[in-house]
Amino acid sequence: MPSNRLTNAALLALAGTALAHTVLSHRRHHDRTVLATAHIHQRLLAEQIARPGLRTIWGSLDPLDPAERRLHLHRNAWVSGWEAMYRVGTLSADRVHGAALTLFASPDGQKWWTRVRDARAQAADDACARRFHSLVDTAYQDVTGDVLPAFAAPHEARP
Repeated sequence: MPSNRLTNAALLALAGTALAHTVLSHRRHHDRTVLATAHIHQRLLAEQIARPGLRTIWGSLDPLDPAERRLHLHRNAWVSGWEAMYRVGTLSADRVHGAALTLFASPDGQKWWTRVRDARAQAADDACARRFHSLVDTAYQDVTGDVLPAFAAPHEARP
């Protein structure tokens, strides 16, 4: 009888270890996928900054002069990088808030956020992305004192 209990305990421990390994492997795979996707996005933004001929890709930026366009894309690259780091746990909520405070310390950073906020909110398709954007919004409000309208709930944002 004690041998059966020992065997059952060992099998249970083995099953628990296998389950934990599977869950952690899935999480690592997800984190690698997020970081690889963020890296591709960063490379695309860098190419657009380096090669002005690519500006036609984003027609909505046409009204911006070339210097302002480069800064717009550079700010977007930074915030997208912060979002990826927040998602995989290498950037805490406090550090997101601190980084965003620095971004919004200049009127140009504030103007950039008002220009991109709605589009970025619509692209925030899960709880982590919505939380990230809420952190950035809070920093904007802390710097400017402006109260921003709430983001639409996910079911409202997508018909």
